[in-house]
Parts: sequence; structure tokens; C-alpha cells
Amino acid sequence: MKEYYGVIKRCLWTLTFVSIVQFGGLLQLPSVISSGESEGILRIFSAITAGNTTKLTLFSLGLGPYMMALILWSTLTMLDIDSINNLSKKQAGFIQRILTFIFCMLQAITTIAHFKTSIAYEKFGRLTENEVNLSLVLLLITGGMIVSYIADINMKKGVGKQMVLILPGLLANIPAMLFSGQTNKGFFITPLGMGILIPVTLLFLFASVFLYKGERRINVQQTAIDVSFQNSYIPIKVLSAGALPFMFGVTLFSIPQLFTLVPSLKNTTFLYIITQMFSYTTVIGIITYGVVIVLLGYGFSHVNIRVFDIAKSLRNSGDYILGVTPGRATERFLRNILNRMIVMGNTYMLVVSLVPMFIGLKFPEITNLAFYFGSIFMVIIIVDNLNEDIKFMIAKRHYKIF
Repeated sequence: MKEYYGVIKRCLWTLTFVSIVQFGGLLQLPSVISSGESEGILRIFSAITAGNTTKLTLFSLGLGPYMMALILWSTLTMLDIDSINNLSKKQAGFIQRILTFIFCMLQAITTIAHFKTSIAYEKFGRLTENEVNLSLVLLLITGGMIVSYIADINMKKGVGKQMVLILPGLLANIPAMLFSGQTNKGFFITPLGMGILIPVTLLFLFASVFLYKGERRINVQQTAIDVSFQNSYIPIKVLSAGALPFMFGVTLFSIPQLFTLVPSLKNTTFLYIITQMFSYTTVIGIITYGVVIVLLGYGFSHVNIRVFDIAKSLRNSGDYILGVTPGRATERFLRNILNRMIVMGNTYMLVVSLVPMFIGLKFPEITNLAFYFGSIFMVIIIVDNLNEDIKFMIAKRHYKIF
């Protein structure tokens, strides 16, 4: 039992963090006399960020600001700017906190504007309407920063990384995404709908797990070492970005739609453009979403697999890829292979995301499959991360040099 103490301890920490996030999502802010309505993409957005767009709670912002800050910071690190690369972990963490705070503030202001008609201002005594709004914004910002802090702490003390926090909400909302995501006609609860859904889901599960586990292995030659019984290689996954393109794609795509929550923007040209470009029910909106998925797939793949660092490490250790000159040539070789894997991975993501949406232009209920598939894929990745973390911790306890 002692050898599993570390695993149990980390799992308990994660369970505690998940419970805190779920409990905070139930703490409704004072004097909100009614709940807001959340439809379509905003419901999906709240599900994948552990937030809440139907009630004004302490954790209504969820992981949305944290995820946006992570996207922006990952983009900056990809630019390979010396001033950014030379930052210490403490400095980089501080900048990410500032970015998270900024996104918390923007999302909090937009959320309060949406709930403005549901707030009983007269119950706050002598406080003016602006003072009440400011107080609620500060509470939302505080909740958003707490969730962000919990996500970072789980990286150090728990299992499943940051995204395990969204797992309960994601599992609870998968049926809602399918039966009432963009449409609520209930096609998939009919015998015909279930007859289509079950085999399609099984096929999707098989294809997703197969591709996620699939990888290109590039053999590495180790100098001055007898490699007769060695199997050293560089693995490059087909889906090297994992579920991040869908997870962050929905987040990015949903942010502009938060403007629809602001009453003063109703019936404006700006809002019309936003609803056309960032809607799953228009051709241009679907194309925009596809572009976002492709860009995120490319970006996160290069963040997860940094070919420059791999090539540099090989050169410094004296290892090499047979037939490839160490240094820049190795970097170009690895980058070409990675880009081919990215094309394959992005193609799969586009097929499962966009095909249902285009079919949904004619048969609206099919649109829900895009979010249904994406949510299941996210669950697969999160559960796999949990499994890998637990397996690693168990194996580490059994490793002995002598």
C-alpha cells in the first residue's frame, strides 16, 4: 500500500480541486433575481471551460480566461523571441497571470452586461448601479483568478494536468450538446437517430483512439554506444496537437459571440458581422471555424514538438539520424515530417468538425454531431492523460538502479 501512497495523494488533490471548482460554480452571486439564457455555442463554451453562462456564479468565467492567456502565451513562445525565451519561470508565470487577469476583466464586464436586467439593484441599499456592477465584476475576476490558480496547482500536486477540471462538466453536458446543442429537435432520441448515432459513435471512437496512438518513429543513432539491443527513436504523433485545437478553437470562436450578450450592441452592423463570421449556421462562419482549427492544430503541434530543441539536443549529445547531417539539416528533416503529420491530423479534425456542420446547413440537427465528436475526443485525451500520469507514478515507484 505504501508504494501507491504518492498516486493516492495526487488523485485526492485532484479530486479536491475538481470539487472546489464544481462547488464554486454553484455559489450564485447576490441579488440576481433570474437566470440568463444560454444557447448554442455559448452553452458549449461554458461546458468546455467549466464556466456557467446561465447563472451568475462565483466561477462563471471558468477556465475561459486562463485558456485564452495560454493560447496567447503559446503563440508568443513560438515566435522564438530572445527576450521571451530568456525569461525565468517566475517571470513567465507572472506575465501569464497578468494576461489571465486582463481576459478575466474583459469577460467579466461582458458577462455583467448580459445579466444587467437580472440584477436587483434595489437590494444593495445605497450603492449606485455602477458600484454594484463594479462589485460583481470584481467578484467574477476573483473567481476566474482562483480557478486559474487551481489549474496551475493541479499541475504540481494532482494528475491529469489543467484540463481535468473540465471533465465533470464535459461529461454532464455531452448529452445536452447532442440533443440540444445548436438545435433542439431531438432527432437523435428517435429510433432512426439512435440507429445512426450508435455505429457512428463507435466508428469515431475507434478512429480517434487509433490515430491518437499512431505515431511516426524516427530512429536515432547513438555514437560510441552498442545499439544492438537499443530502440532509441523520436516519436511524432499523427494528432500531435491532441484535443487542443478543438478545445481552444471553440473558446476562440466563442469569444466574439460574447458581444451578443451586450444589450447596447443589438441591431448594429458590428454585431451582424460578428454573428455571420462566428456562427456555425453560415458558410462563412464554418469556414472561419475551419481556419481557426487548422491554425491551432499547426501552432500547438509545434509547441508540443519543438523540432529546434530536439535537433539541438541531438547535436549536443552526439546522436544523429542516419543519413541526415546534424544541426539545421536535422531540424528541417524533423520539421518536414512534423508538418506532414500536422496535415494528416488537421484533415481528421476538419472532417469530424466541419462535415457535420455543412450537412447541418440542410439538416440542422446534424450540426450537433460536430460538438458531440469534439467533446468525446476531449474526454479521450483527458482520460488518457490521467491514465499516463498514474501509470508513470506507479512505474516510478518500482524503478531501482540496483
